[in-house]
Order: sequence, then C-alpha cells, then structure tokens
Amino acid sequence: MSGFAAIVRFDGRPVDEAAIRRMTVAMDFRAHDGIHHHVSDGVALGHCAFHTTPGSAEAPQPWLSADGMQGLVMDGWLANPDELRTELEARRARLRNHSDAELILHAYDQWGEDCIHHFEGEYGIVIWDGHRRKVMCVRDHLGMRPLHYHWDGLRLVVATDVAGVLAAGDFQQKPNAYRMAENLASEFYSRDETVWAGVMRMPLASAMLVGASGPRVWEYWSLPLDYSIRYKRDEDYYEQYRELLMDCVRRASRSQVAIGCEVSGGHDSSAIFALARRLKESGRLQAPDALGFTLSGVPGTISDEIDYARDVGRFLGVPIHEKARTCADISWFEQHIAMDRDMPFFPNAQSMFAEAEMMRDHGCRVVLDGEGGDEFVGGSAYFIHELLRAGRFGTLSRELQLMGKRNGLPYVAQRLFRYGLRPLAPLSFDAAMRHLHRHREPWPDHLGKGPHWVVRPLRDQLAERREQFRLSEDSWKIRNPSKRRLWRELRDPGYDAIRDINARMLARLGVEMRTAMYSRKYFEFISALPETILYRDGYGKHIHIQALQKDLPRSVLDRRSKAEFSFTFEHQFAQLAPFFEQELPAAAPEEVCPEGLASLWNTYRTSADGIWELWRIFGWYRLKALTSA
Repeated sequence: MSGFAAIVRFDGRPVDEAAIRRMTVAMDFRAHDGIHHHVSDGVALGHCAFHTTPGSAEAPQPWLSADGMQGLVMDGWLANPDELRTELEARRARLRNHSDAELILHAYDQWGEDCIHHFEGEYGIVIWDGHRRKVMCVRDHLGMRPLHYHWDGLRLVVATDVAGVLAAGDFQQKPNAYRMAENLASEFYSRDETVWAGVMRMPLASAMLVGASGPRVWEYWSLPLDYSIRYKRDEDYYEQYRELLMDCVRRASRSQVAIGCEVSGGHDSSAIFALARRLKESGRLQAPDALGFTLSGVPGTISDEIDYARDVGRFLGVPIHEKARTCADISWFEQHIAMDRDMPFFPNAQSMFAEAEMMRDHGCRVVLDGEGGDEFVGGSAYFIHELLRAGRFGTLSRELQLMGKRNGLPYVAQRLFRYGLRPLAPLSFDAAMRHLHRHREPWPDHLGKGPHWVVRPLRDQLAERREQFRLSEDSWKIRNPSKRRLWRELRDPGYDAIRDINARMLARLGVEMRTAMYSRKYFEFISALPETILYRDGYGKHIHIQALQKDLPRSVLDRRSKAEFSFTFEHQFAQLAPFFEQELPAAAPEEVCPEGLASLWNTYRTSADGIWELWRIFGWYRLKALTSA
C-alpha cells in the first residue's frame, strides 16, 4: 500500500519543503519503491511508492498533467480501468500511459468533481488543480483506504496516516478528549474525528473540495434503496452470485506479479482463492499466478483450521503454503503506538505478519482476502420479517423450530418480536419512539455486572455524543430492515475505525491487501437480495455456499464452525497483568474508575470476556502518554 502527503497554502506564502519531507519519512514503511516529492507555487506533494498494478511504474507520483498545472498522489487501485479508458478515449483524451494515476487525472480534467462517479476500486486520492487553485480529496465507496487531513484556515495538510499529518509539525498538537473517551469506553460515535484535535479523517464514500474559503465535504454514494433482485428459481440467484463474485476477484487480481490469497479454510477466503484458480485456469486472471497461503493455530483448538485449508489445496490440485501463527511481545505494540501516533493494532490481526512474510518471500505484492463474507452475506434474523410479510408461515415455523433447538424458546420469542413484528410498525411510530426515548448506555451482556470502568462525568459526555449521533443518524428511515442493517454496519464508526487500523497494519506488513467482497457492486448486489436467500435452514451464507458447490471441497462446504483467535489476546494479557493490576491503578488516571477497572479485569480472569475493551484501555493509556507529552 502506497502513502501520500500534500501541503497546500491558500495565503500566497510558500510551503515548507522540510515539512513535506517529514511527512513522507513518517510513512516510509509504505515506500518499497521510493519516495518522491513535487514542490511548486504554494503546493507540495509527496508519495511513498509501492507499485502493485501493471503500468503503475509508468506514472511516478506525484504525477502531473502535461501542462504541469494539475498533480495527483494516491494510494490504491481502480477496479474499472478498462471501462474508464474507453470512456476517456471516446472523449479524445490523450492518455500517456497505462497507469491508474493517468486515468484519474484525465477523468478529473474531463468531469471535474463528477469524476468520482466514474471510479470503482479501493483508493485515497488527492488532486491539486492549479487552474482553479483547489484541492480535491476522495475516499473509496466502502472506506478501505484511509485519508486524514488538517485545515487551519489558510493551509491544508493531507496524508494517508495520522502520523503523516502530525509530522508536518508546525501546528499545535493536542489530544481530542472526546475521541480518546470513545476509545477508553469502546463506544464510537464520530465518523470523522481522530485522537488528535484538528486532525480529521475522511469518512467512506466521501469527497472534499478545498479552496481559499475552506473545505466542503460531501457523501457521493449511498445505498440504492429502490434496487432489488427477485428470481423465481434459487439457481438463478446462485448463478448470478458466482458470476459477480468471480468478476470481483478478477478485477482485484490485477498485478504485475503473482498474487497471494489467504486460505484460512473458511467459506470466504477459500472461495476467493478457488475462484482465483478458476480464473487462472481459464486465462482470465489479471496476474501471472494465484498462490495460496495459510497459518496454523493452536493444535487441537478452534483456532486451528489447517486441515480445512489443506483440503482446499488438495481439491484444487495446488499447494497451500503453511506457517505457524505467531504473537509479538507487548513491547512491539507499544513501539507501534509511538510510531503511528494512533491506537494499536489488534493481536489477532498482528499474527498475520508470519503469513505476509511468506507471501513476500514468494514474490507477491498483492493479497486477496475473504473479508466481507460474514458481514454482508451472513444474513440476519430479519428473514423472520420477510417470511411474515410474504405469508410463508410454514417456512417460518420450520426456521423458528431450528432456532429454538439451538437457543431455547425465550430466544425465539425475542427474535420473533424484534426481527419479525417490530419492523412492521409504520414509519411514524419509529419517529415517535425516537423522539421519546434516548439511547441507553451500552452495556454488553458479556461484561457482567459491576461499576463501569469510565468515571461518571466522562460517561455523561459520552451520553451527549450518543444522543447527537442518534439525532443525526437517519438510517431508521430505510424501511427495508435488511438494507438498514447492512447500511448501519458498513457505516458503524467503530468498524470504520478498525478498517483504518487494519489498513495501516497491512501497509506495515509490506503487502497490498485487496478485498473483493468490499466492492460497491458486491455490496449493492447483496443488499438487493431477499434475506431468505442469505439465511436458510438455520444458517447464513446460503447463497454463497450453494453457488460454490463445484469450487470447494465438501469438508469446507459443510463446515459450520468458525475459528476464533482469542489465544493471541491471552498471550498479550499474560504480559499485561502487571499493567492492569499495578501500573494503571497506581497511576490513577482521572478518567478511570478503579473499581470498574478491577471488575472488568476480574471478568476477563474468570471468563476470558472483555478482551476488546481491555485492549483498548491499554492502547488508550499508552496513547494518552503520547498526547500529553
């Protein structure tokens, strides 16, 4: 994954060349193919290059227009370069090479701000327009590539990473108390704030135009509510699903060297690899080869999926390269908090470093993963609402019986009301309920009973944030509950923050991760399907499993277990016991309730619950020391 940086002044003063160099140095882990800069009248652009697509080296960034009046820096790749090239050539654009950067710059020249409606893929883009003296920034539809910025009224600073923005170094750097509180409490309500005051993040599917009058940010895409797909035969759903997923994999495979594929042995990553191999066999893969890689877990535990991954390799007739999953020491995470000036990576994700090392050793620069399967195609209990509306009471009865056998009758009754009857209420009823009821303080069941670890004054501030978020959030107006669920989950501020953290971690892995299921076309397709084609016979991913019957081994198709990697957290918490039992209580930070912290730590020690909350508390405290320095 590449990195970009930009400084633009709107007061006629020259930019500080040393500042743009500090910014790229702060992101030099992204610069596998060098660091380059361009400085002109009031503008400085920087790029940390990592070439992952054919033709990318033909347009060394910062990439300038033929007249030198427009410049571009970006991270990412286009999923539709051929279609965009055809559009531009029809408009007599004189394309100088085959790079994505050249296509994007010409698209801006042709359509201006509307160019964003011609892009597909994963990207963070900064375009300087010297003719208009404006800057345009764009983040991809589903927010897979980060983009951060700072505006002081006269100058814009933009970078891929928070550390890149901060490295400009000539503005006051102080913590954002509200965002820090969200991390401490594991409650997230802001989509555009970071832990540093004045350092902002671009939300997914957003664009920003900046001139002397300041920035204007807008959302350029949202879920199409009137788009639905209905077939008479299930087989038609399966056929279209496989065809679409195959196309998403084909587009994501565009690389000048062999691509790597994660093969965990689950339904999703195994499917991506299987389809990549089908593309290779038919000559349609946009890379020389597709190689499979996997990590073993703790033998004999739910973390070890190695047998499933091996079955995939045997079924497809290709090797799956293996390595043991590893865990770094806690000092490694502390070092990265200091370098990245942000919340730490999560232990379960960090264990991928061993897999990335294998991929690099095999010459891979691009890696395809199976993220998105659980989130998008897993389905939900809203199938109950769908069956009720359709009058399919026999099917509903059978599904509820299966649910009751697993979870008991009280669970079924709760699901029947919440996911079946409640969505039948009119929009006016929802509006009235929202007006009458404030959001309650979240308290997950797995944390047990006891005092909260955040002190009351800070919890009151979070309550205000929660209420502001509730009042600004309008997805409740989406009448289709399945679409509403998908849209809310995609835009959830907590998940969005995790995507930014993971993007930074993957860049440090030295590979470019591409996620075929996190494409706009795939997301819109899934959102248009009936819930009953996603969830059936007591399980989710029905369409996914049925569509891939000829591509995956029976052991994987029939699998209903899911791996989890809590052992990676256990490894860290064994080292962090002195921190939670001695260091943090002795420091007595004013934001933390000692009794609540002790209760949360005891919950973990007795039931292994609360790992995400405890990890964020650790990250919050180490980051607090940096922001207070």
